[in-house]
Amino acid sequence: MDWLVVGLGNPGREYEHTPHNAGFMVCDHLARIFHFEFNLNRKFAALVGEFFLNSDRVKVLKPLTYMNLSGNSVAAFFNFYKFELSHLIVAHDDIDLDLGVVRIKKNSSSGGHKGVQSIIDALGSRDFIRVKVGVGRYGNAADYVLNKLNGELLDVLQKSCEVAAEAIKSIITEGLSKSMTIFNKRVKEA
Repeated sequence: MDWLVVGLGNPGREYEHTPHNAGFMVCDHLARIFHFEFNLNRKFAALVGEFFLNSDRVKVLKPLTYMNLSGNSVAAFFNFYKFELSHLIVAHDDIDLDLGVVRIKKNSSSGGHKGVQSIIDALGSRDFIRVKVGVGRYGNAADYVLNKLNGELLDVLQKSCEVAAEAIKSIITEGLSKSMTIFNKRVKEA
């Protein structure tokens, strides 16, 4: 069975290590775990990687359309490869979860996340799996999510993204229900 994992973020060095790029960081952890590289695919305006997990082929997409237009890239890729909606996993930051918390959700609203809303609008459905990486809410949310983290805060975010990558692996191998039971009960990773 084929899966599509999408990590949300913004392209460019100026956005590296920012809370809003947690989805990209999750994809980078998957690349390290499963030893694959990302290649630019201009047709889909994305970096694309692929790995196999048992008999499942997993495509990994990092849209380069900037966060608020992520749905354009995701819908084009999703529809071209004819994925099932139940096999779409979107990894992204969540300011309503404390830094260090990872949660799995399915069929939930965007919660104000413009990248997720862009995907919902482009696909005409919210019935997909989301792996939310808590980044907390510090000061002005719009400014905070685009500011680079360093030191302990960056370490906690990196650890959370590793956990999110484990959660994605679990969803594919163990199923959604079991994975939600395991990962949604975890406390902060800090």
